[in-house]
Amino acid sequence: MSDGTTYKAPKTNSMAAISTYVVISIGVFIYGLFKIESTLLFKVALLITGVLIFTLLEYIFHRFVYHSGDDYLAEENWQYKVHGVHHVHPTDKDLLAMPIPLAILLSSIFFGIFWLLMGVNTFFFWPGFFIGYAAYLYVHYIVHTHKPPSNALKILWSHHHLHHYVYDDKAYGVSSPLWDVIFGTMPPKGQPIPRQKRRKASKQ
Repeated sequence: MSDGTTYKAPKTNSMAAISTYVVISIGVFIYGLFKIESTLLFKVALLITGVLIFTLLEYIFHRFVYHSGDDYLAEENWQYKVHGVHHVHPTDKDLLAMPIPLAILLSSIFFGIFWLLMGVNTFFFWPGFFIGYAAYLYVHYIVHTHKPPSNALKILWSHHHLHHYVYDDKAYGVSSPLWDVIFGTMPPKGQPIPRQKRRKASKQ
């Protein structure tokens, strides 16, 4: 790393990760459709609820875990290794997703937790949750590798850029600004969007 940092973060191909998670999610949902008796409306409602719950968990982890501690940009801190390194190297497209084996392991743990809470309905809720993660990765990838789009994604592009380059204590939602609105962490309106630039890791 040219900025003097020594930590070498694991690299992951985001598009390969997204494709893998979407295929797994669709497969699990289709299995539930044919194996579990319930109305289609109920199954789809659980799928959508899973997506929504993921966006909430995404917000909570981003705000209260990844940005916790005294300095998430200090290379010595664990927050830097799981998130701060991305703030230092925001345009490195291979730092936008966690390693695929780790993501599958964590998603399996969530599957087990959901199973304890809702039993066979997990086959409809969990695919939505995992697709929510895939959607988050896709939005994150587009935001950091493309110029501002001319479609609806421009709102998310601007929202996340404000988090990176102006307000790292606001705009925690990546796949949706919904929870920023609800919890009062929206950035001020009318703020111009800065160009992407690399930040420096801090030293303790």
